[in-house]
Amino acid sequence: MTLEAVAKSAGVTTGFISQVERNITSPSLSSLTSIAGALGAHITEFFELPPKPSETSRAEMREIYASPGGGFDFERLSTSFPGSRLTAVMVHYPPAYELGEMVHEGEEFYFIMKGALTLIVDGVRTVLSVGDSMHFDSGRRHEVLNETNKTVSVLVVNTMELFGEDKDGVSNG
Repeated sequence: MTLEAVAKSAGVTTGFISQVERNITSPSLSSLTSIAGALGAHITEFFELPPKPSETSRAEMREIYASPGGGFDFERLSTSFPGSRLTAVMVHYPPAYELGEMVHEGEEFYFIMKGALTLIVDGVRTVLSVGDSMHFDSGRRHEVLNETNKTVSVLVVNTMELFGEDKDGVSNG
């Protein structure tokens, strides 16, 4: 497939796909899922999956995983079970991190735990600080920026299948 075809199918820009391919930028979990879908693959083919946690997630027992390409770190917070639709992760965006524009199916919810994060949705720039949240339809063009010089920690909850488990909670990866 051409870069243009992958970008169009994934709902991202050709430049973003080129930067990911050349390891200049690291895609978010949601944009990586969209890219994987465009390629007829599953996100689990791009990195080692964190193990499926139990219903209870203890802070001292969670591992921190690096995103594919190493752009940010995340902790898996949610599990899956028959009928579950939500995926929750704690994402740690490093200073000056930029995630290119994307569009995909589902919903996203961001809650700022530490620092300040800029979200641009349909061209509207919103800076969220500790305690602020934002919930939107992922079908709208959106991007994520850490415009600070400190790591930002964000609770991200979305409806995308990120960890390769089907609706019955069975691992596909």
